[in-house]
Amino acid sequence: MSQFLSYLLILSFFFFFVNSLGNNSSPLCQLHNCGDVNIRYPFWVLNENASDQQQYCGYKGFGVMCLNGTAVLELAGGRYHVKDINYDDYTLALVDIDVSNQTCPRARHSVSLETLPLKYSSMNLNLSFYFNCTSDPPIPVPSNSIQCLNIGSNRSYVFVENRETEVNDWSKNCEEKVVVTVRKTQINMTNLTGGFGRAMNDGFVLDWETVKDCVTCESSEGYCGYNAAAEEYLCFCNDGSTNSNSCKGMLSLILMGTDTHDSNST
Repeated sequence: MSQFLSYLLILSFFFFFVNSLGNNSSPLCQLHNCGDVNIRYPFWVLNENASDQQQYCGYKGFGVMCLNGTAVLELAGGRYHVKDINYDDYTLALVDIDVSNQTCPRARHSVSLETLPLKYSSMNLNLSFYFNCTSDPPIPVPSNSIQCLNIGSNRSYVFVENRETEVNDWSKNCEEKVVVTVRKTQINMTNLTGGFGRAMNDGFVLDWETVKDCVTCESSEGYCGYNAAAEEYLCFCNDGSTNSNSCKGMLSLILMGTDTHDSNST
């Protein structure tokens, strides 16, 4: 058998393998609508009850649950209602489920992005909440006291982060501090206590970035997915093939080898 025929057989087997793989896997990562939110790459549908979490459809940690028609993203420490995913601007609008639809919400946790390829948008600012604060001797109640969250003589306060007054030792005299991210446009600096609830219900914005392990894959028009078992990213290509980091792999090498053989034969 000639070398050229060997290349043709290998190429035929490759296309058969690609088509088989593509037919079995391609329908699993289609766009999914959850309420008004479109879930597609690099986000993927996370099924709480399924053993196969389809992480191969996008970035690790970008699994979005669809609970009773509401898109929900889980970050460290809490769950967030996904108001919108803007695939043109690479932005993600979230609302803390714990405070949703409350007129006087009590923040339970700060937002934690850990190692996810997410960062806070410049549209945000942070509010610092101090809960169940005491003072000895008692001090005049600052205007930032949150009346609806005060318990007896214990006070709770809200400040724009790093703008706390110096009339109290906040770190020692308060039971808990929680930092909450909100949109700047929803905050009235002269009336924080009257507007923080509305701002928290409006949520905040995150920007997402390309995972460094996915740059080569996406530049070759592939889709980067995560192999949870091997704890590594893989590159899924439109032709159904799977590669370690790029869609320009096996087929290109075969065709290059064929071209080289043809040029040597002339």
